[in-house]
Amino acid sequence: MKVLFVFDDQKNSSFFVYDLSSGINSLLRVSPEIKIKNVTLGELYTQVPIEKFLAYFSVAFSIEVKKYLVLKKADSLLAIKEAGLEADGKLPVTIYKDFVAQKNNQHFTKGAQRLSLAEVDAYISYQIDEDGQLDVFERQEDIIRLMKRKTVKPRLSSITNNFGTVKEYSGSNLNLKDMLKMGTGYLAKGNARMNKINVPANHTFTVSNTAPYRLATVDWSKNEIKLRADLYK
Repeated sequence: MKVLFVFDDQKNSSFFVYDLSSGINSLLRVSPEIKIKNVTLGELYTQVPIEKFLAYFSVAFSIEVKKYLVLKKADSLLAIKEAGLEADGKLPVTIYKDFVAQKNNQHFTKGAQRLSLAEVDAYISYQIDEDGQLDVFERQEDIIRLMKRKTVKPRLSSITNNFGTVKEYSGSNLNLKDMLKMGTGYLAKGNARMNKINVPANHTFTVSNTAPYRLATVDWSKNEIKLRADLYK
């Protein structure tokens, strides 16, 4: 089962494809800046219903994805505010490299840090870092995993009992069986080794010369997951 998880931030949304098929534990992390003809993937997401977006996405990357789960970044920040902040109003995180957040021009320093809600927002906002890497996907996943540990127990009883709440809180076409499969797959294996593939992969693309750094060109021949040729030529 392949599930498209959208970390919804309008045209700056990040797209994750989880493959929870038997014996497979893989994750595609797809940039919203990829251009399909003259429109970016993020722009397309804001322009069409999610069902049409799934169809376009599947055709563009030659992978069949019919299931989706959408989490708005604003809702995730609200969840952090309600359940994740400590007494001082900060969230403890471990930052794995120095970088500058383009949302507020704040310099984040490698190591254990305590972030305000506004700083968390900047920390997980989509961007290409100044070193030309898409490490924002790791930051987004770290925060999602952290919130999972604070608010979700990966047990079948928890998923079953809260299925209605999950459906209401996020956009999804997952049925209970699908949710249980995710519970015994991704949620249960969240800390297990997962094959992660960035699209586009590191060192296969160029970026603009000045901040905010934008995706410029992609050499799709060097990517394991390729955009269909007639969509970028």
